[in-house]
Amino acid sequence: MTSLEQTAALTPLEAGAAPRLTRSLPQGRFALLWALIWAAVGLAAAIGITIGTGADFGPALRISLMFAEVVGFASLVSARVVFPRLANLPYVLFLALQVLTLLSVTVFGSIAVAWTQLLFVAASLTTWVLIILINAAAAIVVGIGLYTYDSMRRQIEEQFRELRHKEVLERQLRIAREVQQQLLPRETPQLADLEMHGKCVPARDVGGDYFDFLPVSDGRVGLVVADVSGKGVPAALLVAGIQASVRSRCDMHARPGELKTRVNDILYRSSSSSRYATAVLGFYDSDGRVFRYCNAGHHPPLRVRGGEVGPLEAEGGFPLGMFEGAEYTESQTRLQAGDLLALYTDGLVEAPNADGEEFGEERLGRVLSRDAGLPLDRICDHVLDELAK
Repeated sequence: MTSLEQTAALTPLEAGAAPRLTRSLPQGRFALLWALIWAAVGLAAAIGITIGTGADFGPALRISLMFAEVVGFASLVSARVVFPRLANLPYVLFLALQVLTLLSVTVFGSIAVAWTQLLFVAASLTTWVLIILINAAAAIVVGIGLYTYDSMRRQIEEQFRELRHKEVLERQLRIAREVQQQLLPRETPQLADLEMHGKCVPARDVGGDYFDFLPVSDGRVGLVVADVSGKGVPAALLVAGIQASVRSRCDMHARPGELKTRVNDILYRSSSSSRYATAVLGFYDSDGRVFRYCNAGHHPPLRVRGGEVGPLEAEGGFPLGMFEGAEYTESQTRLQAGDLLALYTDGLVEAPNADGEEFGEERLGRVLSRDAGLPLDRICDHVLDELAK
């Protein structure tokens, strides 16, 4: 709070400094200094042309070249060097300075040219003055037109670069989404006493939500649902790493707590501290219908039994990847015939509706309780339909 107040106090002081400095320089001296600078530049250009053309060129031709040089020099330097430095000024002031700059360069540059050909100018004074006026008008039109063209060209180039960058990014996101879809289980393991179904609908092109079925043996299967921090390609890459780590270390003797400790350490060492994942990982054994699970900072699964909905609470541990060597506590529950167990991510319960209200676990529980007797794929569809309302 203190730093914000200090910043606000300094801003008016800094903003006021420039006007006080400008007012301290009289307008007459400013205009005279401006004219002398451009007169010197014009004189230098004129002398250079005079020396460069030599005696083979007549006065008329030499002056024509000088005037053309003055107009071109005034337009080019003003449009490419001076005007971009004044572009942040108010439009009326900016336009006035554009005209003043071009008039200064052209008029005083032309006067400097005249000093190199005094005899010819004295003989054709009216023509010379008329040419200066025409040159000044031409310089104003060309200079402002050139600056406008440069500004439009830069804008078009910037828009083109942004469009190309957007196309590349969208193409990368499409590829990443295709890769991520390939990470999801293509087949659902079949157990005599357990029906399973999963669905992932990314909120963006690429998300950080992930689920997997881990067939271990004929009577044992693993289930994992994870939510990686962040979105986009980095989250998708982290999902791929988690899946590879879990699958490579999952066997018939794997336990949820030990498996999560291994995955946590791998994730901690291979990603930044800002990258982590919440996850629920468990194994169901048909022998005894026991579900052993471990929760790493994730939403607890919801169980529907006899029309009643309740979460499977567990101590679990920290999200994966936050602390090296973290240990995870296992929990277990015995499932009964007709039980419905739902594992999900915050992308479901925290999704807002048109009024900004979150879907919420309570609403999810009502849908699950109402449709508990239906096939799992239809239950998933009903939840998504309810979410879209």
